Amino acid sequence: MTTVSDMSINVTNRPTREQLEQIYDILDECFTVGRAFFQERLDRDNAYDPDTTWFAMVDGQIAANVQIFPLSIRVGQAILKTGAMGSVGTDTKYRGMGLAHKILHAQTEYMKESDYDISFLLASKHAFYEKAGWRLIPETAYSIDKPASFEQQSVYDIIPFEPRYLDDIRSIYEQFNQNRTYTVVRNETYWNDLLSWPEWRKLDCLLLLQNNKVVAYGMIEKKETEQVFINEILYLDEALDGVEHLFHALCQLRPNAKQILAMLPEDHHLYSYFHQHQAQSIQIHLAMWKMINLKSTFQKLQPELENRLIGNASIADQELHIALQCGEDRVYLDYKQQRLSISDVSSTQAYERIEVDERNLITYIMFGYHSTDAPMARAEHANILQALFPKQQAVFYSADKF
Repeated sequence: MTTVSDMSINVTNRPTREQLEQIYDILDECFTVGRAFFQERLDRDNAYDPDTTWFAMVDGQIAANVQIFPLSIRVGQAILKTGAMGSVGTDTKYRGMGLAHKILHAQTEYMKESDYDISFLLASKHAFYEKAGWRLIPETAYSIDKPASFEQQSVYDIIPFEPRYLDDIRSIYEQFNQNRTYTVVRNETYWNDLLSWPEWRKLDCLLLLQNNKVVAYGMIEKKETEQVFINEILYLDEALDGVEHLFHALCQLRPNAKQILAMLPEDHHLYSYFHQHQAQSIQIHLAMWKMINLKSTFQKLQPELENRLIGNASIADQELHIALQCGEDRVYLDYKQQRLSISDVSSTQAYERIEVDERNLITYIMFGYHSTDAPMARAEHANILQALFPKQQAVFYSADKF
């Protein structure tokens, strides 16, 4: 158990069941979704670790809490241990005391000690989390007018999801997202738990079948509003001609919708479809990020970064010695004879120093480097950053929200 004390305020983790019930009461008071939403998320998570539930006590009374949801997030072939922050709530009697910030600072130290690499959260109160070190990185969604019904003859069948098809959609998810940055690694336990989590019940899921084989699936949020999000449409290569058919079927589940929105990487079949239908770009200001451990992040990225350098024609046969500075932290990248090593200790070579701020570095890792991100960067630095962090077809699926 880790404890941080400040006068009558005590910040700790590993609540008893009785304390956890009090935490649910606070969340029930803070959020309209009700206590069951939060309780079910933890009670139905077979990987739940009480270490990840943190709370503040004032004079012995539980007053605030923040939950860490551990996620494994891909960056190409690498996997980063990610602390997803959620269930942030403070009892109304204790607001204004900085309790949530005290918890977030304690959790940051805990994550550093527990092999986490990065952290992110989804929030609208950006200034609040900026003060605790998280940085907003906007993302882009696309919106089109809801299409009319799709009556074209098709060799595909569309049916509602049933649990017996879980292995089919899990296989499609894995194939579609192999080495896809920003996606969550969903193992068998995660999939089984996911179906019982509150976020799943916010979705309708349809399956696309060809000759009785599931070749694609799609999810749309359960809202009777004018704007509705498509959460994910994933497919096998053989189902490419059926993707639009599945999309139209999902749209017809929402008769009140006027606009359909989606987060689409450029390699998704619907990306071109949306743009052919005059898609409007919408900036989504929700995801906030924090670097937890620069060294471990880059050590886990090492195989991916090495492959990127080898695959870059202008860099592959060079010798590089880079001191990458991010805030007060620094890692050394030594690339020689197509082998990359990463350390927080310099060797005897003279290093080329490249300085990046935390927000930009996480943007490069998740989405790729673009020269407009750092217009004053030296040309040789820009070339190196472009080689290390090429554009990613990145996407985060909202079924994994926390």
